[in-house]
Amino acid sequence: MNSTRWVQPAQRLVNKRTWILGYTAEDYPGDVRAVESLRNQGSQIDVIADFAYRVLPDGSLQGRISEVTLEESQRQGIAPLILFHNFNGRVFDTQPIRSILSSGNLQQTFIHNVIDSLPPNVAGVHLDFEQVEAQYRVPYITFLESLKATLHERGLLLTIAVPAKRSEWEAPGYDFAGIGRLGDAVTIMTYDEHYSGGDPGPIASLPWMTQALDYAITHIPRNKVLVGIPAYGYDWSNGPTTMVPMRDIPRLIESTDARVLWSDPAVEPYLYYWRGRERHTVWFENELSSKIRFSFVKNYRIRGIAIWRLGYETTRFWQGVNSKLKR
Repeated sequence: MNSTRWVQPAQRLVNKRTWILGYTAEDYPGDVRAVESLRNQGSQIDVIADFAYRVLPDGSLQGRISEVTLEESQRQGIAPLILFHNFNGRVFDTQPIRSILSSGNLQQTFIHNVIDSLPPNVAGVHLDFEQVEAQYRVPYITFLESLKATLHERGLLLTIAVPAKRSEWEAPGYDFAGIGRLGDAVTIMTYDEHYSGGDPGPIASLPWMTQALDYAITHIPRNKVLVGIPAYGYDWSNGPTTMVPMRDIPRLIESTDARVLWSDPAVEPYLYYWRGRERHTVWFENELSSKIRFSFVKNYRIRGIAIWRLGYETTRFWQGVNSKLKR
């Protein structure tokens, strides 16, 4: 990190050798699980990224900051980042990205709106622009240069989420070397290897995560890399796929009499159960699989972890964080 005169919350983060970042979000109105996690586990968390604002094609913003999350993080001395994304409630929408990256004026409008939206006492911005297409690879870097300059002038951090990729041909819209040069920290989203819209399989198999990290550290400085840790699973059947938080898995097992199985190749648990005549397949992360993944931080000498998301995990998950990363 450079010699910028950081605001105090950013300086606290810059001084920390290891980051435990937790994403905070609400899956439905009145969802307080992330805030409860902050209250109960705040001493273990260094930084949050609040899933606050969706960007629109004209560079304007839609959404809000969770005031209660922000207040709790500040009360606990946790550095808050405000997250800007292109999720429209169903999918990550490419239209706002195309629109903004095609126009220097719209980029400046967006950056101006970002700065205006930031409350006092935040550490900076977390940018989660997903599905950036190949033709916007260079404009995305140019845009990040402008955003970084504006934030650093104010002593604020630019942190960025990028997809897990194992070669230049995967997610070609993301120039890891350029992003690694410009971001103060970069989350590698090593989750959703198998996702709700696809076939059943591991959420983040160990070989896949390892390949993604191997690729990332060849392009991004290790001390900027955060490895994504999923605290959930998916339940696939003939009906719509549902997401299952780690904390809800024991209840699912109890209600279905399912037997938990373990995949040695994936280093991840899974189970099957029947509801009527419909077979369900569930792959998920649990405390053991997470603990094994925490070892990446020391083995790879990277900055830390980024948990999607706070409120999904269990108390035992935090015991693993403490034993592997905090001691």
